[in-house]
Amino acid sequence: MTNQEIIVNCCKVNKTYMRLPAGQVSGLETMTSLYTRIAEQSLECALAWQRGSPSYPHEPAVDAFWWAVVAWADGFGLSIGVDMKEWSRNVVYSHEQFANYLKPGNLQEPLHSVDGSPANIILELDAKWMELVIILTAKWGLFHHLKDMPAKSEAEKLGAELRKPDSPAYKAYLESDVVFLRAFFACFPFSQQTKTYLNLWLKRVKEEI
Repeated sequence: MTNQEIIVNCCKVNKTYMRLPAGQVSGLETMTSLYTRIAEQSLECALAWQRGSPSYPHEPAVDAFWWAVVAWADGFGLSIGVDMKEWSRNVVYSHEQFANYLKPGNLQEPLHSVDGSPANIILELDAKWMELVIILTAKWGLFHHLKDMPAKSEAEKLGAELRKPDSPAYKAYLESDVVFLRAFFACFPFSQQTKTYLNLWLKRVKEEI
């Protein structure tokens, strides 16, 4: 499986994820609209990459989204204790190649590993990832960033809610993240040992919901 095929599948999963209940939490409509737009443009970009064509026209938030995913992928692997050699080869590297296709450079800002329960790891890294998307969008596309200021405010609000276990958003996002991660993990040619490890880890998350 090529990196291009992996990323096309990841983009398809991401586009589907935007339609899950987590994307419908009340008060996040502008942010949901922005991320849906990013998902649609990302898939077009991934298909162009697979064809060997120049990148599909996209807004700076798409670049920010995927470079933030590179940082998230590294922090996520370290946090859950997976075999980092295999994880980096499959997940981090494929996303880094796509991010470089969209916006060349070595622009990753690291997300440090997170301790705690599986649920805490998922949602804390979700919040940190959204914060990084905001930072990079402002850095690379000020005009678009200003246009999407309501989405920025909603993302900041959501980030705070994801750190509150008694918040309705906490449970909604955790449930849909389990669905997303199961589909996301399936995009990669992991060894059977790693597949088993990831399935058991997701089972622990389900037990926390």
